[in-house]
Amino acid sequence: MDPPLFQSPVLARSFIIKHRLRPDERLSFPGVRPTATKVVIPMDPRNLALGGKSAFISEAWFGNLMAEATGIPDFLNSPDGVLMREFDRIPSFDPFLMREWLARMGRTADARYFELTPSVIAGMEAFVLEEISLLVSMALSGKPASAAVLRLARKMLSSQYDDDLRPLQEVLRMTPDDFRDGMFGWKGLLYYKWLFRRVDAKVPALISGLTEIRPRRQITRDQIDEANAMIRFISSGVLACARSVQVSLLAYDNAYRGLTQTQDPVGFRQFLLRAPQMFLDLGESVGLIEHSVDYWGYRSKAIEPRRFSGDDYLTLISELKEGLGV
Repeated sequence: MDPPLFQSPVLARSFIIKHRLRPDERLSFPGVRPTATKVVIPMDPRNLALGGKSAFISEAWFGNLMAEATGIPDFLNSPDGVLMREFDRIPSFDPFLMREWLARMGRTADARYFELTPSVIAGMEAFVLEEISLLVSMALSGKPASAAVLRLARKMLSSQYDDDLRPLQEVLRMTPDDFRDGMFGWKGLLYYKWLFRRVDAKVPALISGLTEIRPRRQITRDQIDEANAMIRFISSGVLACARSVQVSLLAYDNAYRGLTQTQDPVGFRQFLLRAPQMFLDLGESVGLIEHSVDYWGYRSKAIEPRRFSGDDYLTLISELKEGLGV
């Protein structure tokens, strides 16, 4: 079994959260950053209602708080302290991005840290069925495979790599260890493709909504010009992220097409084993688009048109721009 992520049992029971910074909170952090990483240590893990102690990793008193809570005197220079600072650099905690980030640090951790949640698996299921049905049919020698596809898709998403997946392993001509790593790479690519399809469909509404929601009164010409400039930055930033994701996913589609149309398992196998190298860029780009459309969906619904002024409009757009890091 792989080792736990943290040496301190206190941290193993804590909550580590990617927190979207509010305007007043940004004053505590140098430079411009959309998120910070907060650590929450419950007073009693069995009764969260009692509250706990918390701090952002970048805050000056973080080391002292962690030293007191964990009993590690020089916490910031301990293995857990180094790992925490790395967690503050990673853009999100999605399992594929996190696993690759740890691998680049030379760290391993229990595989349960990288499992997809049941809600994500349920959302992906139909998409994955569509994506892998042709390959599973090949693995089963062209037999009708609707039930088999569903069974294998569920096992693939939940990492249950047992004998039911052996025909797939044989088609890909992989050793058991390579197959396990290849399935992780494939699952990650399907996850990002599924997530990108969901968020990319909302981008047109985001871009058009930025001008449609503009106040009709209480706004000056200068404010309109400033808003238009920020909207151009936001549009170009979102579209640049989308193009980056599309390039990676096109490479996957070409490799998969080579396997299913020209029966080339070697090229697809090699692509899958290299896939985790893409996860850092994919995770950051898809995450930025997802944040933008979710932020817009949440904030735009809360607007009261009669009270929405030019200042409010500029604040809304500038927060979205800062969140993109543009």
